[in-house]
Parts: sequence; structure tokens; C-alpha cells
Amino acid sequence: MSSEQLRALTERIEQMREAERTRIARELHDELGQLLTGIKLDFAGAVRRLRELKPAGDVVDRVQSAMMQIDIAIAMVQRISGDLRPAALDHRDLGGAIEYEARLAAARSGLEIQVVNRVTNSVPPDAATAAFRIFQEALINAVRHARATRITARVVTRRAQLELYVRDNGVGLWDRGDSSASFGVLGMHERARHAGGRLVIRGRPGRGTLVAFCLPLGAER
Repeated sequence: MSSEQLRALTERIEQMREAERTRIARELHDELGQLLTGIKLDFAGAVRRLRELKPAGDVVDRVQSAMMQIDIAIAMVQRISGDLRPAALDHRDLGGAIEYEARLAAARSGLEIQVVNRVTNSVPPDAATAAFRIFQEALINAVRHARATRITARVVTRRAQLELYVRDNGVGLWDRGDSSASFGVLGMHERARHAGGRLVIRGRPGRGTLVAFCLPLGAER
């Protein structure tokens, strides 16, 4: 198999994986999410009826406890669905989706995450998905592997080009001995190459890391 054939096969596999992630995410969100919500509503109605009947106190408590567990399950479904596909892009442009993801990550991690959004041009869906996934992976690596305390990001469109920069103040280039970090870096490079863009990761031990992704907006495949 030639290198061109191998590259085409890799791109096709990635397209199929993204489509499958989208399908599973939608089924989780639409089917399982709605089912859990319906169960919660049934429990809420049962609680109201039980209070009218005045049963032993622990019966109502147990039903309410079950409702709390359902809330946790719904939140898990939403989180897993969001991890499988960038649902934020369904309702926001790329800049807004990155700002939203940064707020979520900051709330979860307690880190300072700042975003400069200068997206003024329309970004095609494939390019937006690639940039958003690279941003997500850069955040994960900065939080989990770089032990960063501050992350800054800049996303901008200018001269028919999309540019994304993510900088952290962590250990620098992450821990090369961490296989999960290495796979994340490989995934970012594959996404960038598949989209027709260029990804550069630079850093020094103890002095942080910069992830830079540049993509001509007419180059995505």
C-alpha cells in the first residue's frame, strides 16, 4: 500500500469514527436522556401522590433519593454525549463554542482559563470540528498532564485563515512518559493533517507549552 493510499484510508477511518461518535452521542442524548427525564417525571408525580396518602416518611425519602440518582445519570449522559461530539457547535459558532468549553473546563478544574475570540468569518463545519477537538485536547493535556494553573487561548479568522493558539504555564510539553498524553498529541496532529492545516506544539520543561493550529479556510477536506 502506497503512502497516499494509507493516508486516504486513515482519513476515511477518521471520518467513519466521527460519524459513529455523532450517532452514538445523539442516541444517548435523544433516546436515553429523554427516557431518564420521563422516569424522573413519573417519580415526581409519585411523590406528590404519596404525600397525599401520607405513607411512612422513609417511602417519600427513598423516592426522592431515586430522583437525585436520576439527575446524576442525566448529567452523566450529557457529559458523555458532549465528549463524543462537540454539541456546543450545534448552537454556537466556533468562537462561542470555545468560550463555552473554556468556562466548563474552568468550573470543573478551578483553573484560570482566558479566551480571546476574534472569529469574524464563517468557519465550515469540518474545520470548526477539527479546531474545537484540538482545543479540547490541548485543555485536557494542560490540566491533566502539564499541571498548569493558567491557560490562555486565542481563536481568530483573518485573511481566509483560521488560527488557534492555546498556551499554558505548566511543566512544558507534558510528560513524554505518559501514554495518554502521547496519544492525545498524536490525535491532534492527525486532526490537523486531515483538515488540511498545520499543528505546531512548542514548549520547554517548566516553562509551559504552546499549541498552534493554522488552517486555510478553503483547505478542509
